[in-house]
Amino acid sequence: MSALWAALGVGVLGVGLLDVFLTALNYDEAGFLATRLCRLQWCVFRGLTRRMPQGWRPVALRQVMGLSLVLNMTVWLGAVIVGFGLIYLSQMHGANFDYAGRDLRDGPFAAMYYSAAQLSTVGTGQISPQTDGLRALSIAETMAGLGLVTLILSFLFGVYQVVRDLRTLSSSFAAGDEAVADPIASLAPYLAHGELDCLDNHLRAIAVSFWSYADGLRQHHVAYYFQSGRDQFALPYVLHMLGHWLAALRWGLPSGHPASGQPLLTQLSAQFEGFADRLHGQLGWSTDPAPHAVPLECFSEIRRTTEHPTNLWLGRFFRLEREMARMAGVAVAADPREAHERYVQWLAFAYRAEQMTTAVSRDLDYRPLLPTDHPRHAHWPRHEGEAGQTSAETDKRACSVSGQMAG
Repeated sequence: MSALWAALGVGVLGVGLLDVFLTALNYDEAGFLATRLCRLQWCVFRGLTRRMPQGWRPVALRQVMGLSLVLNMTVWLGAVIVGFGLIYLSQMHGANFDYAGRDLRDGPFAAMYYSAAQLSTVGTGQISPQTDGLRALSIAETMAGLGLVTLILSFLFGVYQVVRDLRTLSSSFAAGDEAVADPIASLAPYLAHGELDCLDNHLRAIAVSFWSYADGLRQHHVAYYFQSGRDQFALPYVLHMLGHWLAALRWGLPSGHPASGQPLLTQLSAQFEGFADRLHGQLGWSTDPAPHAVPLECFSEIRRTTEHPTNLWLGRFFRLEREMARMAGVAVAADPREAHERYVQWLAFAYRAEQMTTAVSRDLDYRPLLPTDHPRHAHWPRHEGEAGQTSAETDKRACSVSGQMAG
């Protein structure tokens, strides 16, 4: 029986220390124990908060990070205490230990009590090892306790650094209560006077913050579940705003416009899509292909004859083009071929960005971007089928409108 306890203790200890190593020390690893338990904890917590009154829900959501960190520490400390405790338990026979405490004798409680005391570096005089091997094991646990506490503190600082990076990113897009509903409007101050130095500096700051956040999240996965309880301090909000900004600046203005030629836009877009790839592997959302672009002939006719096409994505592009031209003080591009080229590139990027933002919003239960009947969300698809029209449906609707308007 002693050998069984010792083997079980070594196994528990090895699992705990390996999980600490993978989570707190090994870059781009999520561990296999604490992180999965945090994911399970979030799923349970998300289900419970959905049944809360709306006023209490933000208060409850703000506790998610604290609960996740407590769970991480409990798993790691518990695994080390139980692992060493089982090894001590396997040796609690004969004269291996001396018991000086009142009513204290060998058994599971004494083993765990001694293990916890050694891990905390405080120790106890009520239980004393009487062999050199057990004394050495006690010293090893004390040293492991010092290292474990250091790693936990480093882990905590790392997680909150990721949260601070998210806060910095969120503040980069804050533009009033309607920012979630109309992200393009927040670009107006950077386009109104044609001076793009401020836009360049702002994009540079966003690129640095986004890289820092995405890189931090690779090591500290638990920071993904952070909830502030506020609409404009959340990961889905950042993805929503950044995706619309990139799409608008790169493809919303005529080719050759100085705003579209900002060098940082290409870098930011690559970072954004790389982040989408990682989240896709984590969340596994459906990978429906983007709707097929409307052919040039139909595009040109619809663009010339109507401002409100029935095709969802085509209508979005036309609205984007008009809004960006108005804010930048330029004319809408007259060349339909040039506009169509921008539309094709915009469609692939915008669809993928919306897929990611919607998937993260659903996973984190971020209400402002979830499909609802509220007017402020009218530009979001009501269901996946509406966003993912087949090419046949797209072309049929576009060309039918074109034919009706031409007739």
